Amino acid sequence: MKKQMSAAYQYSWVRLVLNYYTLFETVAEKTEISEEVMGCCQRLNSLMEDQLSKKDIQPCLMELRGDITRRVETLTSYTDCFQIYAYVLNRLERKFETVPETGLDDDELVLRLMEFIEAAGEAPIRNERIRNIMEQLPVRLTKQKFFSFITEGLSVYLGASRKSLEDMMYVLRTESMVSLGPDMEGYHSLYKTLERLRAADYRAMTAESYKEVSSLYKLACDSLTEEAGMYMMLQELVNDMCVLALSRQEALVDEKEEAFYQSLVSEILEKFLKEDYSPGDEAFFDKLTRLEGKQEAYYERYLRTELPRESEEGQLDPDFINALNVDRLLSGSCFAELKTPEENAGQEPEEEKEVDRPWLERVAGEYFKELETVFSGTSKPVVRAIMAKILSDLPVYFRSMSEIEDYIRGSLESCLDEEEKETCKELLEELMDYENILV
Repeated sequence: MKKQMSAAYQYSWVRLVLNYYTLFETVAEKTEISEEVMGCCQRLNSLMEDQLSKKDIQPCLMELRGDITRRVETLTSYTDCFQIYAYVLNRLERKFETVPETGLDDDELVLRLMEFIEAAGEAPIRNERIRNIMEQLPVRLTKQKFFSFITEGLSVYLGASRKSLEDMMYVLRTESMVSLGPDMEGYHSLYKTLERLRAADYRAMTAESYKEVSSLYKLACDSLTEEAGMYMMLQELVNDMCVLALSRQEALVDEKEEAFYQSLVSEILEKFLKEDYSPGDEAFFDKLTRLEGKQEAYYERYLRTELPRESEEGQLDPDFINALNVDRLLSGSCFAELKTPEENAGQEPEEEKEVDRPWLERVAGEYFKELETVFSGTSKPVVRAIMAKILSDLPVYFRSMSEIEDYIRGSLESCLDEEEKETCKELLEELMDYENILV
């Protein structure tokens, strides 16, 4: 365990220095940063100062990590909502703007899509292509037929753990606007845009209102991207600091090397605290160049060590829990959930039980009631957008290629709105062209 913790400790120090200076440069370059982001940045700087003073910052680090995670959950909820309205706006585009026709009739498109699916080869790639196609096809389904598709898709989880089904339901709820993130109203500008998108009459939209709503949507997306990017950057730094806190006791530390990292962090912190956003001097950059290649070397060293096998005793061992959490923090997933010694101790958790038919029907039934609430009072174009998103999230439920072909053909033929259908064809062509470039 010492080798593993030592490699993690060294790797995270190097990452921390480089990521901290990247944050400094980003803050220096931006003309506008939200109060919420700057608040988190100031808390990070305060913790950085305490870390250099050898104070115990782990509880405050975990608190900041949780706060950032909740903020990103809220931003992700906005992204999920805006994707629904993007679907609607895309399909209105040809009513108000001149866009070239695809030139494909329904039969030609069905043939091309089937060839595209069959060319995938491996099942996971083929299923991913089917889901991407489902997301772009026109939706003309009764509520009962739509619910039956959901039940069929969820049947894949029969015999699997309840946790796996709950994870799928979380995706479905968040991406269908059933479950929204915490404190949505706290982001006033985004919330105002979302309310405008909700209130828009998409069935009687004029060119003027289409232009207004599209412009609001694009501005909101740009704002979301900026805000989420800043939180990702902050969370990576928090994760680096968490690794240092968790691995310090077990790590073999080169005090001279650690003092070097601390001196670099101290210089960046000083500029932050003085709000001096001028670039570092030549001596500082000379020090940074000494880090070249170290990040990769330490990470490779970490990967060569193995995490001890998980056992019932290990679930209660703080050292094992620390090692497990270090591994999760270095997994590349900024918001990975961390484990506690009490978790799952001494009993089989409910979510590890298997999914049976009654449980599946109960879970699906609860979700259908929630969807009914969302659908009531929602315009038909938005309901169709939600349906398309859900169908693309589900595990593939078609039993044969002929079933897939029948669904695609029926979807195209049932759409009598030629502008919408033409947009769907354009998006499907773009999907095929993009995937073929990647092959």
